[in-house]
Amino acid sequence: MTLDLVQHWLPKLEDDFRPGTATFSWEKGRLRLEADFIDEEVGSIATANQQKMWEHGDVIELFYQRKGRNDYHEYQISPNGFTLALHYPDYASAVAVRKGERQLEEFFITAPLEAEAILTSHGWRGMIVAPLEGTAGDTVKVSCSRYDFGTGRPPVLSSTSLHSAREFHRASEWREFVLRENAG
Repeated sequence: MTLDLVQHWLPKLEDDFRPGTATFSWEKGRLRLEADFIDEEVGSIATANQQKMWEHGDVIELFYQRKGRNDYHEYQISPNGFTLALHYPDYASAVAVRKGERQLEEFFITAPLEAEAILTSHGWRGMIVAPLEGTAGDTVKVSCSRYDFGTGRPPVLSSTSLHSAREFHRASEWREFVLRENAG
């Protein structure tokens, strides 16, 4: 399944918005996200895994949740290849982190994660492969979000989801994805 990144919560795209696409696929118990972004100024000052990548520069975020469950996963990759892996028991936990009532580190996980970032002639491309056991025909909700940093401006955010507000953790607005071997 290939989706464009959009800014659905805005009446029109921000002037600094740059296009991107995200392709989701599933095979052998692994969810794969391949994202490709146009970006004139790719960068990150992240220096290690498990940092708040969105505070350090450009980032790709993968979210997924099994249908009918409250818990969900979030994975991030920066253009310099560092990753963040999280598992939230519910949306309220993510809100509590944002409000400073809980620490992000409470939700760190060590997942067998594959990730790669590549600079391209037009920007950058990222790939995240995360564990997702299931059976062909199972439905999960997925989303890819982007923080596009640039000099002298706030980050430009976008997502494959049709968010009614700039809030990427709202799984009710993520896209349904049916697991199929060798299918996207």
